[in-house]
Amino acid sequence: MYKHTKNIFQVFLLIVVVAISSCTKEPGITPNWPIKATFPGNGRDYAVAFSIGSKGYFGTGENGSYMKDFWEYDPALNSWSQKSDFGGTPRERAVGFSVGTKGYIGTGFDGMGRYQRNDLWEYDPTLNNWIQKASLPDSVRNDASVFVIGNNAYVGLGWSGYVYLNDLWEFTPATNTWIQKANFPASNRQSASGFSLNGMGFVGLGYNGQYLSDLYEYDPTADSWTQKSSCPIPIAYTASFSLAGNEYLCTGRSGNNYLSSVYQYSATTNLWTKKVGFTGSARNGASGFSVNGNGYVVAGYDGQYRTDMFEYFPQ
Repeated sequence: MYKHTKNIFQVFLLIVVVAISSCTKEPGITPNWPIKATFPGNGRDYAVAFSIGSKGYFGTGENGSYMKDFWEYDPALNSWSQKSDFGGTPRERAVGFSVGTKGYIGTGFDGMGRYQRNDLWEYDPTLNNWIQKASLPDSVRNDASVFVIGNNAYVGLGWSGYVYLNDLWEFTPATNTWIQKANFPASNRQSASGFSLNGMGFVGLGYNGQYLSDLYEYDPTADSWTQKSSCPIPIAYTASFSLAGNEYLCTGRSGNNYLSSVYQYSATTNLWTKKVGFTGSARNGASGFSVNGNGYVVAGYDGQYRTDMFEYFPQ
């Protein structure tokens, strides 16, 4: 009788230990990547995403044809709702960003007429409409980079015709004007990651016939660039989002490989940290945004055009 009771206790103890082990996360190392509501539109890659307030926005892209549909994601309800179609031509490889209470989509490749674009469109979520704004004054392009500092957006680099670019332009929505700024100081490229942290802009990685890993910081007051620590691996076509003074680069492509890796860059320490990988399939051309302190990665291409979305809880 005693032996039987002891065996039951040992089994119970083992179950408790396994349960605790499976729920315990190493602080600062292991992220949580729960799957969220599936994107209800067509699967795609090279779309744009950004956030306004407490909502995420996602649209355009391609899956063998170019698209202009546009969607809102509500994290509180874990639900998607379709909004007014993007005001420009259907396209992929555009830039998307938000300033204040408005969203913007511009440049890109539409396979129609001029193919590459330099137009810019403003989205008002209150009115659910699009208004065309001043076009980027310089070359049409796709795979450009963008970051936002304060009330201004900075757009540059990319691919125009058969030329990689290194220019940078400041867009001020309040005056609907563009001003050219100091050129990106390293090799010309497309699909570079652009983001802002602590009042500074950052551009790096990308592709120009080879995959790149370098990173540069832009000071808008001095209109100057400073080289920072390189990413541990060269990457292009990443999904990225900013959280609490850090940037997270997720998925993408390096050489012939699609990636599921996640790298965190800290502007404070100028250090890169490899995080536990994205739990969806390794993929290229996904999109990322952040809302309320959490990041999101949606869609992309892994041999098929994806519609899944995952949420990142930083720890």
